[in-house]
Amino acid sequence: MGLQIAKQVDLTKLELKSSDFNKIRSVLYDYCGIDMHEGKEALVKARVLKRLRMLKMTTFKEYFDYMESDASGAEFLALVDVLTTNKTSFFRESAHFDFIRSEVIPKIHGQNVTWWSAGCSSGEEPVSWAITYLEEKKKGFNGSARILATDISSIVLQKAKRAMYSKENMEGMPDIIRRDYFMRSPMDPDMYQVKENVRSMIRYGRLNLKEAWPMKGPFHIIMCRNVMIYFDRPTQSKLVDRFCDLLAPGGYLFLGHSESISGSSHGLKNIKPAVYQKK
Repeated sequence: MGLQIAKQVDLTKLELKSSDFNKIRSVLYDYCGIDMHEGKEALVKARVLKRLRMLKMTTFKEYFDYMESDASGAEFLALVDVLTTNKTSFFRESAHFDFIRSEVIPKIHGQNVTWWSAGCSSGEEPVSWAITYLEEKKKGFNGSARILATDISSIVLQKAKRAMYSKENMEGMPDIIRRDYFMRSPMDPDMYQVKENVRSMIRYGRLNLKEAWPMKGPFHIIMCRNVMIYFDRPTQSKLVDRFCDLLAPGGYLFLGHSESISGSSHGLKNIKPAVYQKK
C-alpha cells in the first residue's frame, strides 16, 4: 500500500523551500566553488527531483535527511553530479579549433605537447582535440600529444571513458572525420565508438577544480570553456591564477566565448576572443 501511495505523488508539486535552496547553494559553493545564485531555484529543484525519483522518495526533507546521514558521502557526490552535468558537442566553438590548427600547432612542431581539458564533460572536447592534432599530423607535423581530461562529475566521466556516442552526437561532423576516427558499434548501429588511436591520447580523471591539483604541468594548452560562468568573480580570479601557474611560457588558455577575464592581472594577454596567452 505504501508503494502504491508513493507512485501517486506528483513530485513536481513539491515546494523547494528557500532554506533548502540556500542549504544546497551553500554546500555546493563550499565544496566546488559553484555559485547557484538566486534565480536558479527552478533548475535546482528539477535536478534534485531526479534524485528523489531514483531513490523513490516523496519529500525534500526525506532526501536531505538521507543525504546528511550518508556517512560515505556517496549521495552528496551524486547530488553534485546532477547539479553540474552540462551539455557539450564535438568541435564546439569551432573558431578555437581553427586557431589551434593555424596558430598553435605550427609553433609546437616536433615537441611533445601536453593539453588539459578542464571540465571535459562527456568527452567530446578532448576527442575533438585529439582528432584535430591527428589531422595535422597527416600534413607532416611531427611530435606527440598527451591530453588530460578532467571533470567533477563521475557520471559524465563514465561516458567519456566509454567513448561511445550516439548518431545524434555525430550530426554535423564531416563524413571523412567520422570514418577515420569512429567505428559503428557491432551491438548498436546507431552508436559510434571512438577509435583506439584517438582514445590512447587521452587520460581521464575526476577533479574538483577548487581542491588541490595532483598534476604539475606545464601544459601547452588549457581549455576551461563554459565552466567559469558557474563561479563568482573571486573564485574565477583564483582559478585563472592557478591555470597560469601550470601553463608553459607562451602557452594558451581557452575560455568559453561568454567568459572573459582581465588577463593582464594574471600574466596573460588576450589575443583572440576567449583566447589568452601566457606572457
